[in-house]
Amino acid sequence: MPRIAATLVVVGALLFSAGSVWAEGTNDISDWLESIGLEKFEDEFLSNDITPDILPELTNDDLKEIGIKSLGARKRILKAIKERSSLVLAETASTEEGPKPGDTFRDCPDCPEMIVVPSGGFMMGSPENEEGRFDDEGPVRHVSVRQPFAIGKYEVTFAEWDACVSAGGCNGYRPSDRRRPSDRGWGRGNRPVMNVSWKDTQSYTSWLSRKTGHAYRLPSEAEWEYAARAGTTTPYHFGNTISSSQANYDTSDNEGKTVPVGSYPANAFGLHDVHGNVYEWAEDCWNESYAGAPSNTNVWKVGDCSRRVLRGGSWYDLPRSVRSADRIGSDLEGRASSAGFRIVRTVK
Repeated sequence: MPRIAATLVVVGALLFSAGSVWAEGTNDISDWLESIGLEKFEDEFLSNDITPDILPELTNDDLKEIGIKSLGARKRILKAIKERSSLVLAETASTEEGPKPGDTFRDCPDCPEMIVVPSGGFMMGSPENEEGRFDDEGPVRHVSVRQPFAIGKYEVTFAEWDACVSAGGCNGYRPSDRRRPSDRGWGRGNRPVMNVSWKDTQSYTSWLSRKTGHAYRLPSEAEWEYAARAGTTTPYHFGNTISSSQANYDTSDNEGKTVPVGSYPANAFGLHDVHGNVYEWAEDCWNESYAGAPSNTNVWKVGDCSRRVLRGGSWYDLPRSVRSADRIGSDLEGRASSAGFRIVRTVK
């Protein structure tokens, strides 16, 4: 039996309260090892009486002591334990009712910060007399937002993307070394990730969903515009005009590149950078107009689904292309230094 204090059993018991489990649907050690591809170490665990309530506080030395000689295997086991511990603690800490409109939260330390927007309704698109309007922004229609939902307070950052890759997700895509999204020498960290395709975003939301146990995805186009407008009907959430003190777009006063997320004031819902910085992918298939579009926030799954929607404009775009109603379509495998994303998840 490894050197594990009895108090660790108490910690384990807390982690397993409320019916939480280690492997999907089971707290059996054998099944858990199989779920992470290390069932060959079943004998080492069982012969040393390692039970689920002890798992959370196992150390590298403990694993070595029970006979797991491979450093790589020990690292994989400890990583799996850490991920499941974070998930269980997050679930235990959450309330039954979940976060309320205006609340902010993270489901894990490396997760994007989310903010809950309220239910409601809005007029989607732009009126024909709006300056800078494109024809694909109509016909204007009323959209019902029946339930609150959580959306990223900021665009997903390089740091958050790189955490996914470091954890074995995002298909290992890191184009600045020809395999991870290039930052063009502008810096990574808290800048919005760019050079990610619609397909790339799916790998990120899938990884985040597995990690947290919550269903993350891209926003529908209607969810995006509702959250960006935050109750306004003007071309921008701050009014009819835009200046370099309000957003990062193509103007002589800006730097001609991305800036760290949150560099500009938030809208009334608490979202930053919905105008400019990087375009943001939406889940919907591309359509040339809103004719036949859903009257709610459901993803529009008909149209040209080889192309997907991008919203919000970027550092590269003129003011007309960073308006709340502006929309473009792009190939779902296309990557550009002007394109990133933000995410949503359902709340109770």
